[in-house]
Amino acid sequence: MTAQDAMTPTSGKKSPPPPDRPARTRRLFGPNLLSTYSLVGVLVVLFVGFSLARPESFGTVDNFRAVLNNQVTVVFLAMAVTLPLVVGEFDLSVASTFGLSQMLTVGLVLQHGVPVVAAIAAALAMSAVVGLANGIAITRFGINSFIATLAAGSILTGVTLAYSKGESVYGAAPAALTDISRGELLGLKLPVVYAAVTVLALAVVMYRMPLGRRMYAIGSNKRAAELSGVPAGSYIVLTFVSSSVLAGVGGVVLGASIGAATPDTGNSLLIPAFAGAFLGATAITPGRFNIMGTLVAVYVVGVAVAGLQQVGVALWVEPVFNGAMLFVAVGLSSWTARQRKRRAERARIRELESRREESLA
Repeated sequence: MTAQDAMTPTSGKKSPPPPDRPARTRRLFGPNLLSTYSLVGVLVVLFVGFSLARPESFGTVDNFRAVLNNQVTVVFLAMAVTLPLVVGEFDLSVASTFGLSQMLTVGLVLQHGVPVVAAIAAALAMSAVVGLANGIAITRFGINSFIATLAAGSILTGVTLAYSKGESVYGAAPAALTDISRGELLGLKLPVVYAAVTVLALAVVMYRMPLGRRMYAIGSNKRAAELSGVPAGSYIVLTFVSSSVLAGVGGVVLGASIGAATPDTGNSLLIPAFAGAFLGATAITPGRFNIMGTLVAVYVVGVAVAGLQQVGVALWVEPVFNGAMLFVAVGLSSWTARQRKRRAERARIRELESRREESLA
């Protein structure tokens, strides 16, 4: 008798069935695959469609590079709003933080002769302080994040107007400032490289590190996470600081790109940023706010807007389109989250039934 024979039961009981390979195949190539990558498919369809409609202008390498570069600021803001959403909170102050960061970076250099590195450090320090204040207001004083960050955004807008006296700041920007964003690496504009590195770093943190898993646990059930030993308050504060710093980096990058700043720069970017975050929750990891989904969604919206502009739509179409996309994105993300919850519940029920059958056997 071999060892395998000794381990085989002889009491007449049936051996357990083999693994359900067809079910695994369905998971890989069925509805889950469609929901995971459908947004990528939409992006491809949009790009191909507009390229066929305007091959002389849209379907070119230069236009592709332009779309990548034009959406960089939205990418930074979309990442900034995604992180608080992961932990179940909102940050409506990111656009104002973005605008003040750009204004400080350009204003300190052009108007006060501050070295570029010091100006950037001041802008990012301001951003971190804003995030810290938001986080403390939410965790220590129990202020709703929607209200706290809305108020903070209004205050920052006022500070920006006071600093700039309501006027744009422009002039002969030094090369030390503009070289930060006007150079290229491997044929890509430096802002695109910065955004790519940022997205990859965030993806690693959120998908592969305990920090990301704990943030998702807090967003899923804050009380349960606390009972498991996760200091939810500290993580939420850290999340808001990170969110504000990301917005600040976006402001620095834009200020260096154009060598100027206007007081209301970030206001028009808030809706596309939230549209990207919510629409991104329907893809890659459907039902959860996620970094890669947000990135794809930002470029879906960006390609659609760029294509509409090139086919000659009226000026009012872009804000209407952005608002409609946010409306649709919120609805789709809510529906996807419900579907994810239902699948998890069904899987849990199947697991319990399987354990009961094994115990009866």
